[in-house]
Amino acid sequence: MTSSGTKSNYFLLLFLFLVVLDLVLTTYGLSLYRQFSKPLILLSLLIYFGVSGKKLQKKIYLPAMLALGFSLLGDIFLLYDGISGTYFILGLLSFLTAHIFYSITFLRQRALKNPPAFNLFIAALLAYSIFLFSILKPQLGALMLPVIIYILVILFMAITSVKRYGRVNKNSFLLVFAGALFFLASDSILALNKFLTEIPLSHIWVMGTYAAAQFLIVKGLLTSLNDSSGSID
Repeated sequence: MTSSGTKSNYFLLLFLFLVVLDLVLTTYGLSLYRQFSKPLILLSLLIYFGVSGKKLQKKIYLPAMLALGFSLLGDIFLLYDGISGTYFILGLLSFLTAHIFYSITFLRQRALKNPPAFNLFIAALLAYSIFLFSILKPQLGALMLPVIIYILVILFMAITSVKRYGRVNKNSFLLVFAGALFFLASDSILALNKFLTEIPLSHIWVMGTYAAAQFLIVKGLLTSLNDSSGSID
């Protein structure tokens, strides 16, 4: 096994430990300690990508680092959304910005031609988003416009992840694409739990899918280092 492979495995174990620790603290209502455990998840990923991704072209490396940084900010803000709705808005804005930077990253690895069934994928995404919004709409109130904007941005992020098909190697594409889908799942569960109805063990579903999303995207971007070219001018 290569040195980089060993380091990757060690980090995966650390990352899984931090995620499980945070889920345990949440399950037992130890919210005070989550102020440390939750930010550590993204902070560890930020450091891992910061060190391991230095060989990526700057036009990919920098927006991805910013995406992780704003995700970390979003995690911190959402820790306090029970205190004030302002923190929820700040968290929403942070993740919206993170999705924009992820979209920029993916577009810089885009293929010149659309992948097979691209239009079908977009149609499926739009149908799902319209269905989800129709369910949430009666409960959104003053948050309707921010939620609409957020949905559009995360949809765009998911679409740009598909545009990488054919430009990067297969593993890189599949990892990032899976990460984008996990992001959609995480945000959907979070929205349904917050605005519609309480979902049993929602903290496990939300955090589990969210952590998977971030890890898969980072791993996918790092896997693109195996390509002869990692960006498009």
